[in-house]
Amino acid sequence: MNNLNVRPENSSLEALSAQIKTLFDAQLETTVIPELDIALHLLEGAIEEKQFSPEQVEDIWGNMPYWAFAWSSGRALARFILDNPHLVADKRICDFGAGSAIVAIAALKAGAACAWACDIDPMAHLASAQNALLNGFTLNCCETIEQAGEIDLLVVGDVLYDTRNHGLAKTLFSQDCEVLWGESQAQTKLSEYAAVAKYQAHTQPNIGGFDEHQFIHIYHHLK
Repeated sequence: MNNLNVRPENSSLEALSAQIKTLFDAQLETTVIPELDIALHLLEGAIEEKQFSPEQVEDIWGNMPYWAFAWSSGRALARFILDNPHLVADKRICDFGAGSAIVAIAALKAGAACAWACDIDPMAHLASAQNALLNGFTLNCCETIEQAGEIDLLVVGDVLYDTRNHGLAKTLFSQDCEVLWGESQAQTKLSEYAAVAKYQAHTQPNIGGFDEHQFIHIYHHLK
């Protein structure tokens, strides 16, 4: 289903806020990522001081709103793109496992022709669309790479945290397009590919030791 529909702005933000309230008893806040000059609707920073019971932690991980965080690999990959705008200029981009769409927005900011936020979570589609609007852009949303149609560049941030995803590197690097990949965990799974850059970045907000891996490897695979 290409170019998935998203709700009107107020309705979308209400739905996103309701999920955060249910899971964290917290609020969304507009957060500017300083090194990127990109604003995102994220889980409020005050959550870093909050204590959660084991039952709450289990519930959060079972329903994790990945879109509500600026993950370290996404921040690093977005910074790499802004530092190297020629890699995305005038290209059709697909942000795989987009979450907040921080990488897609960075690509648009760096001159990409268009961007797709690809994520299996419909709430991520809402967040991606609202975050793009917050920064003066529009983007498309999809659930699979195939739904994005013809693309020039696939961007991927930190999807190997789950051992079930460890086969993704070869699968995604076999796509008929360039791939830019930022990974904070399981870098050994990409060891056969040479990293083109290394960055240090932090997850925001940081709860439960999310920042265990701050050093990000960037990979660039040419088709």
